[in-house]
Amino acid sequence: MPETTPAPFDVSVTAYPLPAWRYWLLFQSPRQLASWIVLLLLSALALQSLALLAGVALLSTVVLLAALALGGLVSVVMVLPARVTVSPSSEVAVGRVIDELGFLRYTEVGARDNAVLYRQNLPRFLRWEEGNIRLARDGADLVISGPMVNLSRLRRGLLART
Repeated sequence: MPETTPAPFDVSVTAYPLPAWRYWLLFQSPRQLASWIVLLLLSALALQSLALLAGVALLSTVVLLAALALGGLVSVVMVLPARVTVSPSSEVAVGRVIDELGFLRYTEVGARDNAVLYRQNLPRFLRWEEGNIRLARDGADLVISGPMVNLSRLRRGLLART
């Protein structure tokens, strides 16, 4: 039987660091809520305006806003906070995490509170601070915190190549 080389690092399961009730709130900051409401209202206005120009009768404004709100909540759920741990935080592991972040179109924005921050390479109006990913060392481990959907993608990428 051929010998297998052990993976150079381990990747934890995805953890959800906040108390359960915080995930039911969905919105993680007042700024996120405000920008979501503005985008919702602008989308409704644009759809109603286009419908008027085309001479098409749309749903009532209340129904349209409700439908847009439900659909728009998907983007809010996608950035709920999660955490993954990579151990040990060797050069190989950190390099792989940074490669995966680049693949996900994240760029480094600097260090803050003993961590390195990465944000999505998107126009400002399309991103929230909640979408940032934070890399921090905790002893021999690398703790990666950020939006659950992108952390899930990052984790899958790390596991696919270990």
